[in-house]
Amino acid sequence: MKVLHICNDYCGSKVHANLYKRFDKLGVEQLIYTYYRGGDMEGKNRFEGELTRFFYRPILKKRHRVLYHEKVQTVYDDLTHSVDNLRFDLSHATTLFSDGPIAYRLFREHGVPYVVTVRNTDINEFLAVAPWAWPMGMKVLKNAQKIVFISKAPMEKFCRHFLIKRLLLEIQDKFVIQPNGVDDYWLGHILTGEKSFRHQLIYVGRFDVNKNVMRLIHAVIGLKDQFPDIKLHLVGGDGWREKEVLSFVQKYPQHLEYHGKVYDKDVLRSLYAKCSVFAMPSIHETFGLVYIEALTQNLALIYTKNQGIDGLLDERVGEKVNALSTKSIQNAICKVLEHRSDYLASEVVDFERFRWEEIAKEYKKMYQSLIE
Repeated sequence: MKVLHICNDYCGSKVHANLYKRFDKLGVEQLIYTYYRGGDMEGKNRFEGELTRFFYRPILKKRHRVLYHEKVQTVYDDLTHSVDNLRFDLSHATTLFSDGPIAYRLFREHGVPYVVTVRNTDINEFLAVAPWAWPMGMKVLKNAQKIVFISKAPMEKFCRHFLIKRLLLEIQDKFVIQPNGVDDYWLGHILTGEKSFRHQLIYVGRFDVNKNVMRLIHAVIGLKDQFPDIKLHLVGGDGWREKEVLSFVQKYPQHLEYHGKVYDKDVLRSLYAKCSVFAMPSIHETFGLVYIEALTQNLALIYTKNQGIDGLLDERVGEKVNALSTKSIQNAICKVLEHRSDYLASEVVDFERFRWEEIAKEYKKMYQSLIE
């Protein structure tokens, strides 16, 4: 089996490399084609694999942010000229609107069938505000062999768009939900048993508008009279809200503690151990691996309704919120803190479904079913 991965964000996320490494071990011959605009990206997230080749292509220009169709043409021309052999059994486009058109063109002009994954940017950016890309996106969906979603909530939101409603009868049988995996470190350190009760929460992520960290901070500060010992541990940084976050940390040192960026998993695990709740009420979220990491450490979750992991797990793992309402976030925090013993997710969640090896096997099985 020979698979082409068209992956514009390969350098920006380790998720793809985690999956492709397992494919290599499963005997899948693959070519990873990634394209980007400048920067020191060459070789980023590369791994040693006997059956894997990489093409890093710094071909995008600033104008391609607005000239969508020119970008598609540029990427397709580069792929067909730089890759010496286009005889693939299958291609997998990691996004609908950016990578999907390339896979569609390969199918139309070279007969290569394809799978496409629909992600957060497809739903909340392209489908929301880029009508010039819609006709191409609809062609991609109609001609794909399978349409993959990382979790149930984004799929349901996708299906509510008026354009997609018109296509549902034609494409819904192709839908597949396949969550991402979590680093083996966390699966090797699953914490079970009830934690001693603590009014301590933790947030791990960027300090940007989408991750909604300032509403979370306001919610926590608003509860300091009700829970005098409440504290939010903040891990991460960068983003438009960083200065604002740090000013609140200085103003409320008893209730907010900033740890900066933490890359050492042992250190992060020790921070999780201090807390009973993981809170990240993102406005938009495709999946959110950090939620699963937190679950392995037996933390209850505060997450967003109709986003990310909402609907992925049947077990009671936390409380969902309206991300645009500080009051909704406050109410969820209160409920979890007052009934913490009701949320013992690490004892009931089947974490094997989030092991990369198992996920790679499921993908390989799907690929094989499409080319036999």
